[in-house]
Amino acid sequence: MAKDISLVIGIDEAGRGPVLGDMVIAVAVFREDVLEAINGLGVRDSKLLTPNIREKLVPYIIKYSLAVIVSRISPIEIDHYNLNELTISRIDYILGSLSKVIDPFQVRRITIDMITGYRKYSPNYKRYFPDADVIFEVDADAKYAEVSAASIIAKYYRDQLINELKRYYGEIGSGYPTDQRTINWIKSLYKKGYPPPPFIRRTWGVLEKIAPKWHMGKKKKMRRRKKQKTLTDFMD
Repeated sequence: MAKDISLVIGIDEAGRGPVLGDMVIAVAVFREDVLEAINGLGVRDSKLLTPNIREKLVPYIIKYSLAVIVSRISPIEIDHYNLNELTISRIDYILGSLSKVIDPFQVRRITIDMITGYRKYSPNYKRYFPDADVIFEVDADAKYAEVSAASIIAKYYRDQLINELKRYYGEIGSGYPTDQRTINWIKSLYKKGYPPPPFIRRTWGVLEKIAPKWHMGKKKKMRRRKKQKTLTDFMD
């Protein structure tokens, strides 16, 4: 790749709040000169897009990208560790791996859709990409095309995971505690005396009310991992 090419990296997640299922992190890398084309797809603010539209956009996003990485954080991990720390740690591993397969000096911007508390755990990403501006911004998916694209990818894969669970477990809803279908499904399973399914987040407060025996206590503090993961560890 030519030295004068500038790259941007967008990062977002889907499934932070649900009581069911994995959280999905997506990292998307683009040449800066394709962002206008990405915007032309109508990707801005993925929360306003229907699942069907997101599904149709995914192939085009991948076509324009240099790399798309999708990583899952399981309910078991979420139940045992601080979610912000888990998220930032996973992003750090992904960016560290990316820096070994793309020219780190070509990356001009790394933008992360910010959740309150991210900065507390944020490492120095400039150690991977020295010339990059690192931006944490609330609702970045409505402003930056690369984050919009990453958000669509994350939501699409989260949708696929939930659809796969539905094929085995029936109508579980969206997995969010505000979804009455999800609440009814949990109540039904609990009343029948079943053990908690492996894809339920047992530390979520809603379980104290509707399935108290399934509820777990507070999360542990996350330990630093010594071994750096490789890029392939995140290609689920």
